[in-house]
Amino acid sequence: MCTTFTMKFKEHFLLGQNYDFYYGHGLIVVSPRGLSKFSLSEKEEERLRWVSKYGNVTFTQFGRELPMSGMNENGLAIAMMFHEDGELPVSDERPSLNELQWIQYQLDNFGTVEEVIKHLEDIRIEKSIYALHYSVCDATGKTVLIEFINGKAKVIDQATYFIITNTSYEKSLDYANQFASQSIQQLSRNAGSLDRFTLGYRLLEQAHHKPSPNAIEQAFSILKEVSVKPSLQSMWNWIGKRVPPTFTYWSIVFDLNNFTIYLKDQKNKNIRQFSIQQFDFAHLDHALSLPIDNQLCGDITNNFTPYSNKDNERIITISYKPISHLISKEDQKELITYPDQFYQVQ
Repeated sequence: MCTTFTMKFKEHFLLGQNYDFYYGHGLIVVSPRGLSKFSLSEKEEERLRWVSKYGNVTFTQFGRELPMSGMNENGLAIAMMFHEDGELPVSDERPSLNELQWIQYQLDNFGTVEEVIKHLEDIRIEKSIYALHYSVCDATGKTVLIEFINGKAKVIDQATYFIITNTSYEKSLDYANQFASQSIQQLSRNAGSLDRFTLGYRLLEQAHHKPSPNAIEQAFSILKEVSVKPSLQSMWNWIGKRVPPTFTYWSIVFDLNNFTIYLKDQKNKNIRQFSIQQFDFAHLDHALSLPIDNQLCGDITNNFTPYSNKDNERIITISYKPISHLISKEDQKELITYPDQFYQVQ
């Protein structure tokens, strides 16, 4: 479930993400700065409240404000992956956010990796469905990986190549080092976490020594090599009923130096792109959105339209159907209208 990496060549600093799951619908949301927000919590007195400092663009499947990845106007980008051996902190006195809204909070409030790390312990991540780990990077070229091992946050800020799949970084690197003498052609193409990490690590190494004239194409090429193919059956015990096979549905490349986002998906192989600098966050007074599962190509900036909770309803209705025994219909309705309670304060 997902692979992310960062790579830097000349004027490009890139974050690549494969989103591996069992369906591919979704929503791209452009969020204004200056929105008054609050966390998802049944008890009003326990809600965390904030006003978004940065406008941002996020990719979501489980509802607006619950993104899988995104980038803000200052160049901070975050992508998540399922963490098979992760363990989030136990309940304590700190305010909490669930594992996806945590991403939105960081993009709303911080502009650099250093700021994210400085405030990492301020908020406790609370698992709603899955334990995750995160790739966090910014326009300065800084990357860290954030994991939660035995309930404690661990920040990996020293790595030759920053790549992560679904196993803790140190375990993944130890596994990959066993195959250091093998050629890339000899490496396993198994879709399991450790083999994807090993292949991706070596491909990043190769790209570093032999960079392509087109860094974006090279990033997508690596994402393709480590993708979970439709012919492969699911290798994970997903939560849900009648779960179909898992494979790579979205491939996204964030160009942090040039503030441009590129994407393609399993049903539309055309690379689409848009510059987040085209959105006037200083004067944008409402959110914009665009379905990820579209048939567009090229520059899609002008295809974004004012956000409606009907956009949210579409993705939530599909996404929560396999887990309706965990997230009730009533809770789903609350998620649909939840962002409608935000308001502009500046």
